[in-house]
Amino acid sequence: MKLLFSPSHYPFFNLALEEYLSNCTERESEYLLFYRNEPSLVMGKNQNAWEEMNFNYLKSQDIFLSRRISGGGTVYHDLNNLNFSFIKPLDTKMVANYDSLLLPIVEFLKTLNLTAHIGERSDIWLENTQGEKRKITGTAQYTNKHRFITHGTLLFDTDLEKLQKAITIPTNVEVSSKSLKSVRSKVINIKEVLEQTSKSETILTIEHFEEKLAHFILLYFNKPVHVHALTKNEVNEIEKLAEEKYTSFEWVWGRSPASEVIRKITFKNQEYSIKIKLNRGAIIQEIGVENTTEDNFLNDNLQKLVNQIYKKEELEKILLPIGFIEQDLELWF
Repeated sequence: MKLLFSPSHYPFFNLALEEYLSNCTERESEYLLFYRNEPSLVMGKNQNAWEEMNFNYLKSQDIFLSRRISGGGTVYHDLNNLNFSFIKPLDTKMVANYDSLLLPIVEFLKTLNLTAHIGERSDIWLENTQGEKRKITGTAQYTNKHRFITHGTLLFDTDLEKLQKAITIPTNVEVSSKSLKSVRSKVINIKEVLEQTSKSETILTIEHFEEKLAHFILLYFNKPVHVHALTKNEVNEIEKLAEEKYTSFEWVWGRSPASEVIRKITFKNQEYSIKIKLNRGAIIQEIGVENTTEDNFLNDNLQKLVNQIYKKEELEKILLPIGFIEQDLELWF
């Protein structure tokens, strides 16, 4: 098994790194990968971005929006959230029962005097000192012809307030589509519970936690270990994949299914409901004022947005000249 700690905190690099390793020509190679990301929201492969995030909040906090190759729900990452990936040769039995890869993580948490268990959705739950169960890990899986990835998050000391705000859809918007919806759960940080135990002094930082967890997992599986460092050529290939795929509009937005969005907006101190049909995630297919035939001026100008990308720069070109103000545009996201 090859142990790899990512040299980067750039979320698009690390998502590309996982895919790169899954396509590794050394088909018998197994990887245990750990990485941490700068603040980012990571959607599942088939999710609708508009149903999973508060766009204005992400932008105001410089939080990246990204999409991974596996299914499942949306998760929030920051530098105090540890991500793990098992990348292994394809094994249909293990794919069907990949909780077995989570067992060493649960056993490791138990060595820290924590009460943890695997949940029904192949997630990990922790019991706090009041006996309440809270989620600390969500997992997802990806397979190709030769290999599979089982990966997940570990909330060590994540900013839970930012997490909650990032995934809370604004109250002035309704979104409907056929996408997979995230299942929200009550969460807790490992460190919060750890600090109340007798062993809290042994785990002071996420780096320390990461190191101990990696060592425990390797001992648990009792396999020869090689610490792998990416070569310059590998880094270049991964950066290329990150740039061409993971940062692209087609991947981040274009994979979102067709959706219908109703937004309550303000124009010249009057409130309107705007109905928007989006295709390919953010291409305006239809748009108009809902349930009224009175404001032809607004309706007529909104038609200029058809076939445009739903982003602030495009909206400004049409809406500011007809009387919208910058503050009004905040309600469009």
